[in-house]
Amino acid sequence: LVERAELGLDASSTMPKKDDKKGGKGGAATPPTRAQIFEALENKQFKLALELAPVAYGHWWSNLARENTAHVVVETFLLMFIIWLVFFKKAPKKGPSTELTKAEVDQLVDEWEPAPLVPKLTEAEQALTDSMMVVEAFDGHNVKLMYESKPKLNLVTFDFLGMSMRKELKEGARDTLNEYGCGSCGPRGFYGSVMPHIEIENNVKEFMGTEGAISYSDSASAVSSTIPAFAKKGDLLIIDSSVHEPIGIGADLSRSKIMYYDHNDMESLEAVLKKVATDDKRMGRNSLKQRRFIVTEALFRNTGELVDLKKLVELKKQYGYRLILDESFSFGAIGATGRGLTEYAGVPVTEVDIMVVSMAYSLGSIGGLSLGNVEVADHQRLSGAGYCFSASAPPFVSTAASMSLACLSQEGTTLMKRLQDNVTTVLAGVETTCKGNLAIVSHSSSPIIHLALAGGAAADFPERTMQMNILEATVEGCKALDLLITTSKTVKGEKAKGGKGPAAATLRIAVRASMDKAMLTKAIKTIDTCLTHAIKFYKGKQ
Repeated sequence: LVERAELGLDASSTMPKKDDKKGGKGGAATPPTRAQIFEALENKQFKLALELAPVAYGHWWSNLARENTAHVVVETFLLMFIIWLVFFKKAPKKGPSTELTKAEVDQLVDEWEPAPLVPKLTEAEQALTDSMMVVEAFDGHNVKLMYESKPKLNLVTFDFLGMSMRKELKEGARDTLNEYGCGSCGPRGFYGSVMPHIEIENNVKEFMGTEGAISYSDSASAVSSTIPAFAKKGDLLIIDSSVHEPIGIGADLSRSKIMYYDHNDMESLEAVLKKVATDDKRMGRNSLKQRRFIVTEALFRNTGELVDLKKLVELKKQYGYRLILDESFSFGAIGATGRGLTEYAGVPVTEVDIMVVSMAYSLGSIGGLSLGNVEVADHQRLSGAGYCFSASAPPFVSTAASMSLACLSQEGTTLMKRLQDNVTTVLAGVETTCKGNLAIVSHSSSPIIHLALAGGAAADFPERTMQMNILEATVEGCKALDLLITTSKTVKGEKAKGGKGPAAATLRIAVRASMDKAMLTKAIKTIDTCLTHAIKFYKGKQ
């Protein structure tokens, strides 16, 4: 009673007293206020607080029902739903046990047949796999194959200048190996950079006359990392339809829109560029809001042809594109001093926005480089996947590349003359020795020489599959006579001319500057002999 009196409540009610209009006591009781409830809690009068709270809530609820009936209806429904959900809803019945017995487990294991991780090879692919050779040792221009007793003359490797045979390069690589060890133990940005890496970048950009250069540990990843470093989702890549695999991988990784033009056809390229420009006008699209690139090889691995660089530069300027030029095979193989297609075509290197060169071919080492202005090189140090996430090249291979580049700088004119003389020897030998059975597909300056069936042989066997069978038989015959050549190889997804089918079946020969005329002349005669026997054999089967 004392507690009630202190809060202004009468002895028989939970409601506080209320003065009448004249100031006297009595009349209708007013509901307790929140202040009274909190005061009771502060005074630890919990029982009293419990008595006051329902009264106060009921009064608030009745006033709310008069003022906003819809609100009360919704809130009442939600309150009842919560009560039903918590106290009355029944939990779903558990289904039958899914645990398997030991016998059932054993039965499933016995019945399980693993699916292959890769599609089953076709008969032709299996034959190609079985024919792959394992090299045990190199000895100058010859190689020793596993299970073969006699060495074979090597006309397969892209060592155009014979740098891999130079004794001074091997000694320099050995000295670097002793100084720095074998591996660099990390990506370039994470403790993986050592002086030989910096030196090759400085040496190449000085040799080529560019502002910047960045090195990768693998020549293929240099190409496939450079493209997605600049082209992203929503950008546009216009690509030659017969580029080699690393360019295709880089384009796919970029997630850009890709359009192809017919192989080495500048008219087809211009038609694609015009179509894009027409679509821009029709759709009201601002070309400046999309990064656009033309991507091509300088010297095509699959055909041995050279791109028309002057026309390419003209088109990229006319339509506002950037040019990514892959000089992996032309660097050190084309041009008066080995500076690649830009030197051969007389185009300033600054006209090429982004250039990729390989250290694995003419320099006789491992790795690749991306060249351009300072922004091109520096951007890839944070955006080039092969630079950021792959371990950097062993320091000794970078030293070997620097030493090869020094030899090219000093002896470039002599080396390139020897190489072109040997290319001319092979081309002349094919025309005079092969009796019209072979046609030269590649460019006259290319050290990668492609030869396709011609004349009566092509007429008798028009299908590509049969032509490839004849050329593969020629390769096997040459191998039996201690000569290694190969046929043109493509991978699934690699685009052919026009993007409409596989490239033409060809024999592929790689010429070196270090070979002599007698060696090459004998090789051409061997090819002619084996080709003649292969054609005769397949004619007999028709």
